[in-house]
Amino acid sequence: MYLQELQNVFGANATFRDGQETAINSILNKKRVLVVQKTGWGKSLVYFLATKILRQRGEGVTLIISPLLALTRNQIDSTEKYGIVAECINSQINKTKEERADVVNRCNDGECDVLFITPEQLQNEDFVRLLSQLEIGLFVVDEAHCISDWGHDFRPDYRRIHHLLEILPENIAVLATTATANNRVIEDIAAQLGECEIVRGDLQRESLYLHKVFLPTAEEKYAWIAKNLEWLEGSGIIYATTIKECERLAIWLRQNAINASAYHSGLNEEVKIDLENRLSSNELRVLVCTIALGMGYDKEDISFVIHYYTPKSVVEHYQQIGRAGRGIDQAVCVLLYGGEEENKINEYFIYNSFPKQEHINQVLHFLNQNDEVKKSSLEQEMNIKSSTLDQILKLLLIEGFIGKDSRSRYFRTLKPYISQQSYYNSVIDMKVREYQELLDFQQTKECQMAYLTSALDDPNSKSCGKCSTCLGGAWDLTNDVLVSDDIAKVSQFFDKNYILIEPRKRSAVTNKKLEFIHEEGLALSYYHEQLGQEARRGKYVNNKFSDVLVNASADKLRRFLREKEIDIKELVIVPIPSNRRPKLVPEFAERLANTLQCKYIEILAKRINEPEQKSLLNSRLQEQSIRDHLYIQNHVNINNKDILLVDDFVDSRWTFSIATDLLGEVYEDITITPFALADTSGSD
Repeated sequence: MYLQELQNVFGANATFRDGQETAINSILNKKRVLVVQKTGWGKSLVYFLATKILRQRGEGVTLIISPLLALTRNQIDSTEKYGIVAECINSQINKTKEERADVVNRCNDGECDVLFITPEQLQNEDFVRLLSQLEIGLFVVDEAHCISDWGHDFRPDYRRIHHLLEILPENIAVLATTATANNRVIEDIAAQLGECEIVRGDLQRESLYLHKVFLPTAEEKYAWIAKNLEWLEGSGIIYATTIKECERLAIWLRQNAINASAYHSGLNEEVKIDLENRLSSNELRVLVCTIALGMGYDKEDISFVIHYYTPKSVVEHYQQIGRAGRGIDQAVCVLLYGGEEENKINEYFIYNSFPKQEHINQVLHFLNQNDEVKKSSLEQEMNIKSSTLDQILKLLLIEGFIGKDSRSRYFRTLKPYISQQSYYNSVIDMKVREYQELLDFQQTKECQMAYLTSALDDPNSKSCGKCSTCLGGAWDLTNDVLVSDDIAKVSQFFDKNYILIEPRKRSAVTNKKLEFIHEEGLALSYYHEQLGQEARRGKYVNNKFSDVLVNASADKLRRFLREKEIDIKELVIVPIPSNRRPKLVPEFAERLANTLQCKYIEILAKRINEPEQKSLLNSRLQEQSIRDHLYIQNHVNINNKDILLVDDFVDSRWTFSIATDLLGEVYEDITITPFALADTSGSD
């Protein structure tokens, strides 16, 4: 029925894939449709071709709610071939009311056919009122698993979509699309859509060759990646957990003559766009990225996806490998798994995916007692992480239990609060089971593709005959044999690659600039790596740091300080004190001073009853606690000296920053450099 329109876009030989024409026909008949199809099937074709036909009929614009800016940019670029015009409203491009109103007016005047927005914008009441003026012909929820609490990537702002769906006129077609939904998620999405048709296909990806390798250390993973990027052809994506890991792994690859860059949420939009374009044109061979590059990034010839870590569910894993092999016959997808620390990190994020009831109660109680409260006031009063507080406020806002005025002040509404904790707990329990499902995937002897598609409730799940399990000894797409030289090269890289401790520059309590700021510091290792785990054993098991740590620290510091033109002979090492383990860090720092042949002086002390820094969950409380408890006990003269502040672990960096502030107030012309055995921080 609509074949001619398809061929006008893609050529005379183009044909629909199973289900595409059915979905388009339902949309054009003003129905609500849920499309659950594998990555690369062509979900965007459905709504773009439907848009083209609707616009030819004089219908309104297509409004698409899409979760990621990278996905939105990618789709806007693809609309040109359909002969339709797309616009985007987001916080990066059109920030003012006037700019956004102009976009809506152009849509209504026929100058634009598709409007992309992100779900987070629905929290802005002015913007929602502006949307009410938009003449809509088709309402699309892309990556619709985000609607569902049970989905692997649930986002609270997607709940606002449910409210929009309830008030949409019946003559507006609705389309929800996803590739990553099991039966439970599908049922939840369908319930939110209301009466709807479901277009569901098989999830088998014929072009993907799946593989998994047990590598328990970072050194082994780095070595494997460098070796196998010599084997694997084409361009691809490596998924890592943290910003720091992305950056370091990209440096490692460049040192191995592989054109790679890091991609993550810490980059500005211009840089992200440039990186996406360079990968799309194959100017870049590898993007090492966090989940910031995930859903919907469409490059036809991605020939490999490597997971440096274990994802949190089968669904997440399937969604990310779905970037590969869309327009080519063969793409290799490899899961590098192993390590107790990796599991701890994933379990932490799972168990903290929803806020605790006690924290929600604290926020509600405070808002009951106080009118028009800023977030900063809540942070000052409560031991709650800033990100957790954001989540609580967002959930309470969406459900109408609190409000927010034009000055970003929060207040309690009259709506009685109903706890959702039992529901949250059931979702967390489900996430734990899903993570175990992926841990079982690591060990399974059955076909890897069949395991994944079966876990996604695909009734047509079958063995692929292509994965390393199916092929067994005939698998030859990767080289998994590592020799000692491979590991040694990574160890040398880790040793030469500095893990820097950046200074805090502004007080979290006063928001004023800190008067005294330390130099860029150094951490010996990341916590999850070999030396980091050696430090963990020293602190929590042996109550003494080993000679291995002393010697490794001395070797790295000699090079680091020499590059900073600091005379080690004139250096003064000052330990950070602790009342819980009063001898641990001072004893290590003194041995380090003896090895470096420099001075060692104990200057700082802590008042008793100090709470553990890791028990304080936001920057305001962390900074204030250190200011309340850290003081100068020994007023020895260290004017005009280079100071090396030594601690065991570094995370928030407030201890080093406040110690620097204290010493800077008392001593003249001192330069302070922090050093820690392990960096325990993480960034996503």
